Amino acid sequence: MQASHADAGQLQKHMAGTYFTLRIGMGVLAAALPPLLWLGGRLLDREPLRCSMSAYYYSPAMRDTFVGAVVAIGVFLYLYKGFSRQENWALNLAGALAVGVALVPTGPRCEEGGGAFTLHGTFAVLFFVSIAYVCIFRASDTLSLIRDTRKAERLRTTYRALGAFMIVSPVVAAVLSFVLQPGERGRSLVFFVEALGVFTFAAYWLTKSRELSATDAERLALERKLQPTVHPKPAVESGPGRLVQIEPDAPDDVWPPDDAQSDSAWGQRR
Repeated sequence: MQASHADAGQLQKHMAGTYFTLRIGMGVLAAALPPLLWLGGRLLDREPLRCSMSAYYYSPAMRDTFVGAVVAIGVFLYLYKGFSRQENWALNLAGALAVGVALVPTGPRCEEGGGAFTLHGTFAVLFFVSIAYVCIFRASDTLSLIRDTRKAERLRTTYRALGAFMIVSPVVAAVLSFVLQPGERGRSLVFFVEALGVFTFAAYWLTKSRELSATDAERLALERKLQPTVHPKPAVESGPGRLVQIEPDAPDDVWPPDDAQSDSAWGQRR
């Protein structure tokens, strides 16, 4: 019996580790994409920096890298299940929009400028808006599992700042593509603004992955130990968030305090 329990624990740890690795992998893939496009275009195509990341759709050497990476991110976002129905819908939408960004190209030449709204650009802006919604409104759902309330508040502020930047960056990129004249060297500035937006996306995903790993939120959800709070005022101090742990992991768990060791007290933890 003990061996069975040990095997079950190892399997659970393995599955949680796989889930965590996939999340980290997507963040790393996003962070690596801008420098890969830049360096690949420079070394393999022997060309200067293109006017935008999307313009690498027409790069002989880097087209497959651009399309493949963005489609991979989109598919992962669609398959990933969030901690709420709203988060899941937003991630599904972001995944579909990312695939649209990869498969519906921008204009064929940077020199043509950005004189009109395009389906590609619309997909890109809506993608960042969808992820920004997750950052600002859904990322804090699991922060109630962090016992250090100050740390939880700092993380919520960080998530909101990342979400705000993910709204600002595509807007700034769109404005620059209209303002800068075709053929100007300064048009490559759009590439850097887009890259900052992608780095922000990666930063959110990596930060959130670390938070979920620290709180074991996925394991608790799988073990049916989490539920949305129904108490507007918790019995014990907790950080921001809407999910509560409804039972301890072990009989000697020290949270909540000793004077509140009951199932009902666990249900009041936010």
